[in-house]
Amino acid sequence: MRLTTRILVILSVLAVLGSAFTAGYLMNTARQPQDGQVYPLIRRLPISIYDASEFTPPNSTTGCACVVAGSGSARDPYVIAGWEIDASGADGIIVVSVKEYFVITQVSISGTRQHVAVRLERVENAKVSDSSIAGTFAGISIRQSKNVAVVDNVISETEYGVKLETSDFNTVVGNTLDRMGQVSIFVRGSDNLVKDNTIEQTYGGINVDGTPGRADRNIVENNTIQAAQAYGIGLWQACSNRIASNTITSGQGSGIFITYTSRDNTIDSNDVRHNTGDGISISKGSSNNLVQNNVFTGNGDGVYTFDLHSEASLSNTWTDNTFLTRSSDTLG
Repeated sequence: MRLTTRILVILSVLAVLGSAFTAGYLMNTARQPQDGQVYPLIRRLPISIYDASEFTPPNSTTGCACVVAGSGSARDPYVIAGWEIDASGADGIIVVSVKEYFVITQVSISGTRQHVAVRLERVENAKVSDSSIAGTFAGISIRQSKNVAVVDNVISETEYGVKLETSDFNTVVGNTLDRMGQVSIFVRGSDNLVKDNTIEQTYGGINVDGTPGRADRNIVENNTIQAAQAYGIGLWQACSNRIASNTITSGQGSGIFITYTSRDNTIDSNDVRHNTGDGISISKGSSNNLVQNNVFTGNGDGVYTFDLHSEASLSNTWTDNTFLTRSSDTLG
């Protein structure tokens, strides 16, 4: 190969690598605080933001006086970090009606089950990450919002862990939730992703609820749910959702149940074992659901509750599941 040709080839490769590096850099730095930044906790009063002008730095005489970095753009979001907040008398952090990019990270919020730790309403382009929440009524409440990421938080001893109300296109990923009085992750909305969360000792694990409103096209994937009192994953009037590769064990109720005219859902490759109630149950009125490639073993008593249990007379499809007991010999 001639020297000139070699040089051109090398330059072309370097250009491709440079473009890939730039694209990766942009993706990894967008909506993130500074890499590796650790914020020491400082005690302060609750935070409330109702307008973009209220994103102000510490020691400001106006606004939240809580922003430690950022300008509110996609590349440089506002960062609210390093705060320890007592939410016994009011919600810990409230952000309402803003579209600027912001991150809430490395905060610690505790309460007495009366108020919400982090409340987001009518916001876009937000992230709540790497924070500790304990003893509030709800950990993170998101209403009428989209493009919100809830990532790698630890939430304990609340009534609700993460609650999405009328909210679409959000992600709840990698959180640890334990000892919830009601529901660990509640989803009322569409096109949300709930993935890689760990849930223990809760009343209800993950609730996908379209009553009222919609709960369509959500993905609930690769979550681990242990020792739920009522159910691991429940679908109420929910349509076209994918429930896949979840592990649900040692609960006092059903592993998965589908009810209230839920339809067109796919239940695929879940591992559901040793729950006192049914491994999976589908109630009357729910139709066109596909249950395939799951393991349901050691669930129920084999008399009233079973690995596979269906009251539905409508067309649901059961195929290639592993089980020991079933109610209706047509299930498989």
